[in-house]
Amino acid sequence: MVLPSWSHGRWRGVGAALALVLLAVAASRPPVGPMALAAQPAPQSTAAFSGAAAEQQVQALAGQIGSRPAGSNSYDRAVEYAVDQLRQWGYQPTVQTFPLQVYDDRGSQVEVRSDPSGAQAIAADTLTYSIAGQVEAPLVTAGLGQPADFAGADVRDKIALIKRGELRFAEKVANAAAAGALGVIVYNDSAGRVQGSLTGPSAVPAATISGESGQQLMDQLASGTLLARLAVDAATEQRSGSNVVADLPGQRPDAGSVVFGAHLDSVPAGPGANDNGSGSAVVLELAHELSMRSASERPVTLRFALFGAEELGLYGSRYFVQNLPDAERHAILADINLDMVGVGQAWRFGGSEDLVQSALGAANDLGQRALPLQGGSLAGASDHASFLEAGIPAVFIYRVEDPNYHTAGDVPTLVDPDALTQAGTIALKLLDGLASQ
Repeated sequence: MVLPSWSHGRWRGVGAALALVLLAVAASRPPVGPMALAAQPAPQSTAAFSGAAAEQQVQALAGQIGSRPAGSNSYDRAVEYAVDQLRQWGYQPTVQTFPLQVYDDRGSQVEVRSDPSGAQAIAADTLTYSIAGQVEAPLVTAGLGQPADFAGADVRDKIALIKRGELRFAEKVANAAAAGALGVIVYNDSAGRVQGSLTGPSAVPAATISGESGQQLMDQLASGTLLARLAVDAATEQRSGSNVVADLPGQRPDAGSVVFGAHLDSVPAGPGANDNGSGSAVVLELAHELSMRSASERPVTLRFALFGAEELGLYGSRYFVQNLPDAERHAILADINLDMVGVGQAWRFGGSEDLVQSALGAANDLGQRALPLQGGSLAGASDHASFLEAGIPAVFIYRVEDPNYHTAGDVPTLVDPDALTQAGTIALKLLDGLASQ
């Protein structure tokens, strides 16, 4: 599995609604005092996290509600469900709304031919936010789409064929357009198709194809020339996105806060049980179980956040972070982000080095295989990246590998309650460590 990273194309299925966050006034939330570390060791977790209870939350989100694309009615139902659960446990959750420019992907077409006698159709997926349009031009290779790749390739008035990897899709497309390309086709760096998103409207039409199709085109170009046609049919409309936020005040307002976060949205292609019903379920059950602790067991303020439009490029979490009052932002000790925690054979952790090491220790205590993500703190970018970009410590907890990632096969029956137990337990161990500093 390629890391579930929007920076490497993490996203949605054909026909998905995607979002471009605009500015809006953040919904009010209880203030958190200036950050200060706890003076005394915090009590350790005394109750085991219930993976079975979290599994029921996965069933409600992915089994009953199903696919939850940002801006959709089903996503709104998921928000209502989460709010209802939190209220039952004594919280006063806030729904923070932000406007979305929803991208309606109506399909892409790629055809190539080496002579006028006939064209070969290749299955393609639109890169979300690609402008609509049709171009026909010679197809040329441009490596990974790095600036240096275009220095050695003449792509002006041509369609650039670029391999996935190293750069964000948006950077590849922008580099190609700057070099004069009329369109961009990105092929997967492994077997199978890939779906991805840009960070905003592109200058030229752009789509993706499978690794197999890309290699076939590379082989053909090695021995001759190809004429390609790329057509993207898409439109945009205005909708709203939303985050769900609930706070549990700590015993000492000046001790800082810890955020437990997960994205509530899914891709349209499937019910999103693991991605990310699993992370959302763990956050909900953390809220449930921690609400039953006495005030003396909660030295720090706890914030539970279910973010919208993550699959579209981390828009909900970015909006949340960007609209935090300074006092609240500086008070955050850490963001603990849970994403895809219900399927797979091993744990992976990314983010702030000290938090990653703490998570590795927690997993080892449970006798679980765990490794840090490669590629720096933003590797495998999920909603934790929004916090890191704002200078807030954060850790990304996820589990590899899921063969049903972003497919209709991402169903609740494949989510392992033991994995959910481990995820919740690791999160609680991280909380205990933060509160004891």
